[in-house]
Amino acid sequence: MWIVIGAVPISLSQSLASQPIPNTAIRACGPNCDRQPPPLPTADRIEYLGVYSPDGKYRTTARTDRNNVRGFASSANSSRDWSRPSEVPDFINLHPRERVEENYEPPAHAAKPIKGQSLLASLRDNIVTLVYGRERILLAPHHVTVDSRGRILIVDSGIRAVHVLGNGNSFRIAGGPNRRLRLPNGIAVDAADNIYIVDSERGLVLVYDADGKFLRYIGKRGDETLFHYPTAIAIDRKSGRLFLLDSPRHVLFVLDLEGNILKRVGRPRPHAIGTVSGDTILMDLDNPTEIAIGNNELVVVDSANSRIHVLDLQCQPVAQFSISATPDPPNIDEVGLGVDLTGKIYVSTARDSHIRIYGRDGSLLGSFGQTGTEIGEFNSPAGLWIDGTNRLYVADTNNGRVQVFQLSHD
Repeated sequence: MWIVIGAVPISLSQSLASQPIPNTAIRACGPNCDRQPPPLPTADRIEYLGVYSPDGKYRTTARTDRNNVRGFASSANSSRDWSRPSEVPDFINLHPRERVEENYEPPAHAAKPIKGQSLLASLRDNIVTLVYGRERILLAPHHVTVDSRGRILIVDSGIRAVHVLGNGNSFRIAGGPNRRLRLPNGIAVDAADNIYIVDSERGLVLVYDADGKFLRYIGKRGDETLFHYPTAIAIDRKSGRLFLLDSPRHVLFVLDLEGNILKRVGRPRPHAIGTVSGDTILMDLDNPTEIAIGNNELVVVDSANSRIHVLDLQCQPVAQFSISATPDPPNIDEVGLGVDLTGKIYVSTARDSHIRIYGRDGSLLGSFGQTGTEIGEFNSPAGLWIDGTNRLYVADTNNGRVQVFQLSHD
């Protein structure tokens, strides 16, 4: 099934024929655009594939389970109310789809249970789970990525944790007080599927193996940390280079995977950057908040300047343009960014529910999405990821889910 609205062709799978994306969800230009953008090639299309629901299960159905998204926008500050129906008592285990890596910072540790659960209680929990479904595990998905095993990794700002879902071995790296991970933000994986998590509160990058076991810190020097408030991370898996944004310092750091600084990109502010090794590339960055690698290039959201920088993988400038379709400069944690296999740049913001598509030259090619809970609709989409097969993952933050689309070009 094909839908063409304005200049943006959208291809929908057969499962969506009975529930097409509304006309208002697909726009030829952003709300502040005063000209008609050039039409996309007719071969371009966006196909809905499925959704990681709040309970952590991947579903391909076109029908929205309103029970799965109900109340998420208003429950972001709650403790456990988000995870279960109100009629289910706290003592009943609804069997979440993930094990928990408690991730305590020594000498803190988890308390051992006094005794195991009785057979009768286990039977009761199984029956209640069958009736109500598994416990919801996604509260406010934010940054997202995938690894070489096809697992999806989701930073959940609502519970300060990281979910690793898929392949029958889903788990959660817990964060919060007394844990190594305090405030997870950006996330990336290397060629061995080791997990790198930016901790904005601690000013560190935490590295875990593919099974969620802690390996090491990056940026820790004794009792001090090298970074002030890092927000976003990207890894070039071929070269083993790690790119890290320290937003308040207006700096992009380039490191190896052991944490050695190779380069720093930004304005000359020795008092702000500190004494570190590596070459310096001068660039006018002002509160950069998001970064993505695609098409052998590095793309940076320069938030306070409402600008996109395109760099090569050596951090030499290639292009830059204003993101004028966004009415105000984005704030930290409000922007999602992705680059597809043809070099198109996708930008989402938590302030509206549109995903805007830019050409490498800055031309606004189109946008899709609107506020809602149906397929192709979003509520504050704060994170994007495009994988090596051109699949677009949208962290639909206030709907508590991640939607998946296939981007195609024949």
